[in-house]
Amino acid sequence: MPDALPGTHNRRRIYLMRHGDVRYYDAEGKRVDTPDLVRLTEEGEAQAKRMADVLAGVPFDRACHTGLLRTEQTARLTLNGRDVPLGVVGDLREIHTGPVDALPEDCVEDEYIYAFETAGQPGTRFARGEAFGDFYSRISAGIQTLLVEPGWSRLLLVAHGGTNRAILSWLAGNGPEMMALFEQDMCCLNIFDVDVDGGVIGRRHLRLINQTPYNLDKERLFRTSLERGYGERGRRSDDSALM
Repeated sequence: MPDALPGTHNRRRIYLMRHGDVRYYDAEGKRVDTPDLVRLTEEGEAQAKRMADVLAGVPFDRACHTGLLRTEQTARLTLNGRDVPLGVVGDLREIHTGPVDALPEDCVEDEYIYAFETAGQPGTRFARGEAFGDFYSRISAGIQTLLVEPGWSRLLLVAHGGTNRAILSWLAGNGPEMMALFEQDMCCLNIFDVDVDGGVIGRRHLRLINQTPYNLDKERLFRTSLERGYGERGRRSDDSALM
């Protein structure tokens, strides 16, 4: 199994996806009992199948998801039955949210919908849950561990909106303060290359960010995921758009 892309000495490529569409609230607006076990919606399955068509020609050596059902389903649908080793990277799970339902109405925008804008400030948390600084440290360490593992040159990784923001911010040489910049639509695709020599990560190249094959021109995507999830539900407790 090669450890470098053709024509390079030590370069490898990650195809980083966000999972497909999911719902954390039922038709009556009640939050499901076990959010970590939610399945892809029909729309989410269709998004992943569309991605399978787009990536059908990529000879993946390996694929990974975060261990949650929604990322596993997305990965399997994207691979479409191909014989590619599929593993779990639990360190790359989404940021842990706090009790969103309990947030005061006047705090929802600052602490939830636009919370990533405060990620660079010491001690700030997502909806009073995991601290952004701790989350960024967890994700940046997790992705670096994955990048230096031997035995692959092309890897599919299916993760989450917040996780991908942190990875892209790290790739760009920034800290958590830049996570708000990298919007991640449902079942989007990012592509980046890294040079790895002797277990050390060198040059990094961002090739593609937030591509949505089901909507290439983003014509129906004018709001962020958190804005859209909040507005369409009409309930301030809807945190489904991020996770």
